[in-house]
Amino acid sequence: MKEYTPAISKQPNRLRSFLSLFSKPGWKKVSLGLAGVLIIGYILYMLSAFGTRTPKISYSPSDVVYGEKFVAIHLMSNIATGKPASQSFSDSALEPTIQLSENFYDFGSVSSTEVLTRTFIISNTGKSPLIIQESYTTCGCTTAEFTAKEIPPGKVALMILRFDPAFHKMSGSTVRRGVIIYTNDPEHPTQEIWIQASIRGNGN
Repeated sequence: MKEYTPAISKQPNRLRSFLSLFSKPGWKKVSLGLAGVLIIGYILYMLSAFGTRTPKISYSPSDVVYGEKFVAIHLMSNIATGKPASQSFSDSALEPTIQLSENFYDFGSVSSTEVLTRTFIISNTGKSPLIIQESYTTCGCTTAEFTAKEIPPGKVALMILRFDPAFHKMSGSTVRRGVIIYTNDPEHPTQEIWIQASIRGNGN
């Protein structure tokens, strides 16, 4: 008498079937699209984490211009109505070119009674004098003083920024303040410099 052996039906490999979907032309495009989105997202994250990088400015003390001092004022209403007219040059090779040492600085955690100071470098890498036409701060707690209003080609001016947390009741908050600069650089007539600080409470 023959021994009866029941037939075993072969079940399809579900994992293999699932993975085979991605080998189809349509799914390949979807996979590439998802990979592209992930890569772009990572790049944007890195840019937001490290901020905008600016090239390092090399200069000697003799390159610093000390001329007609210029002080930025807090007058936000004039930013919209008093923007200087842009200057045109017949030869683009002779234009002034502004370059900043940095456009953002984080002071980190600071005392509410500590006046903060940071010096920024403004360089003229163009072929004509760079003129600071106007400059404003975004708040009365922030001031900015320039060592010169006109910067010859190849020279630099210093901008000394001061931020006073005690100007307002800022304890326990993180604040950002900015300086808006208008120049005769036709390619980049407006520049912004921002600082950030986390203000500790009194006694901390």
